[in-house]
Amino acid sequence: MHQNEDKNIDAVLFEQIKKGNKLSFEKLFRKYYVHLTAFAHSYLHDTDMSESIVQSVFVKLWEKREQYQITSLQSYLMIAVRNSCHNELKRQKRNRDFTLSDESAYPLETVHHPDSGAMQQINKAIEQLPEQRKKIFKLNRVDGLKYREIAEQLNLSQKTVEAQMAKALKFLREKLLELKKQVYHILI
Repeated sequence: MHQNEDKNIDAVLFEQIKKGNKLSFEKLFRKYYVHLTAFAHSYLHDTDMSESIVQSVFVKLWEKREQYQITSLQSYLMIAVRNSCHNELKRQKRNRDFTLSDESAYPLETVHHPDSGAMQQINKAIEQLPEQRKKIFKLNRVDGLKYREIAEQLNLSQKTVEAQMAKALKFLREKLLELKKQVYHILI
């Protein structure tokens, strides 16, 4: 099959998908899933995460199908998967960096024992956040979502998400400062 014929088939499929045709969506999914998963795996080296990212890209395509103006489905899918992989790698790096910075902030024995008093107090402080603020904090710091993505997911404005994160971080800094003082007194 020539590349132009393939693009024409994709264009027809996408027009049908935009109208809500699930069979066309399934055809598109079957056509690209294996290739996109292998592509994602070349970045992530994790089969489950690669499959999850590709599935998420397809879910987003289906959910926003009426809004999208896509000229090349194959290009769109490849770029969306690549960008999602980059975001996942950044999230993993942030989590590693966050863990490393946490390790330097507390004595080693508190870090290596997750059920230690320090970790319990940190988790307790997070649990004290108001429900929506806690959800926003966890979506950002645990799941690695950007403020824009959190705003979309929770149907809030990005400014609201930013304000809630600022309040959560201020609260947690204050609580962790108390913890740091307690640890300092124990060490003296």
